[in-house]
Formats: sequence, C-alpha cells, structure tokens
Amino acid sequence: MRTRSLVVLAPLALFAACSAGNPLAGTWKAEVLPATVKKLAIEFAEKDDRVLVHIDDPDHRHVNGHYTYDAVSKAVTVTAKVLGEAKAETWTGTLAGDVLELTGGTDKVKFQKGGSAH
Repeated sequence: MRTRSLVVLAPLALFAACSAGNPLAGTWKAEVLPATVKKLAIEFAEKDDRVLVHIDDPDHRHVNGHYTYDAVSKAVTVTAKVLGEAKAETWTGTLAGDVLELTGGTDKVKFQKGGSAH
C-alpha cells in the first residue's frame, strides 16, 4: 500500500514543482523612481532570457535586453539601459517574493510584481 501511494504521489509532486514556472515572468512596476522618470516597468519573458523595459519620461521609450536568474540564490542580472542611455547597462539584484530590487551603478530601483506596463 505504501509503495502504491508513493507511485501515485510522486508524479503529482513533480508536476507541482515543474508548473511553478519562472517567478520573474510578467510585468514588474517600479515603486520609487528618479525625478526625471514618470513611470518605469520591466517585462520578463517566461520561456527565454528576454526583457523589455518601458520608460515613461518626457518620451515613452522601450528598451530591449536580457536577464539571468539563479533560482538557488535568487540573484537577478538585467542587461539593458533600464533608466536610459546615460545610465548603467548592467543591473543586479535579488528577488524577494513579489519584490525585486535592482542596482545599476549608483542608481537603485525597487519593483513590485504585477499590473500593466502601460
């Protein structure tokens, strides 16, 4: 009986672990912004390493980039001009649930998961 229970439960546990997906996938909106930026959001692709940054400053711009995520340490690296051309291209940080803090050069931005990029 015990062996049969393990045979039935093991695939269910494996399915649950695999269906958790990429915790970064989706839209993340910035909570605290530099004065020159009205709105900032990052969209992480679920199935590859692409990222799209939405910058709403005097002009609305989109910046393409890439990211890496280490599930063990929760470390995130984004390679994109998150705050525009005059700012850092490499941003690093840590994922903590639905909060992502990224630092690029001397700039730091805190993002909250959810919502729309526009």
